[in-house]
Parts: sequence; structure tokens; C-alpha cells
Amino acid sequence: MKYFAFLEEELQKPDHGLTEFTGARKVEDYRTYGELYIGPSFDSISSIGANGAVIHYKPQKDTALQLNNNEIYLLDSGG
Repeated sequence: MKYFAFLEEELQKPDHGLTEFTGARKVEDYRTYGELYIGPSFDSISSIGANGAVIHYKPQKDTALQLNNNEIYLLDSGG
């Protein structure tokens, strides 16, 4: 998936600014380029660290955690 290639590259940058929220938006952005794209079947679950244990977690812009290479990142993008 293009998103994970993007993520791997971006997370190498110390000032990447990616959060659970912006990550979810970015993966949804990539999906819109698909020829048969209609829309998401549900909101993306984009969570890192302890938030990954929260059932049906939905990142919020103001409280989203920053993505990093030191914790497990969970993504269920509703594709």
C-alpha cells in the first residue's frame, strides 16, 4: 500500500508532524485515487501505543498522538 511506503519515509524525518488523525486522513486520501473508490465503509482506526487497545478508537484532531517508530501502530482503514 502506498500509505505505508509514505509512512516509512516520513517517519524518518524528525519534524514529520504525523499524528493518528493526520495518518487516517492521509490513508483515506490515497484511497480516493482508486478507480473503483466509492467511499470508506467506516472511519479509519489509526492508533499508536496504548490507543491501539481502545476498541473502535477514532482519532480526534486535538488529542491525536504523534506517530513514531518506537510503538506499535494499528491501522484499520475501512477499505
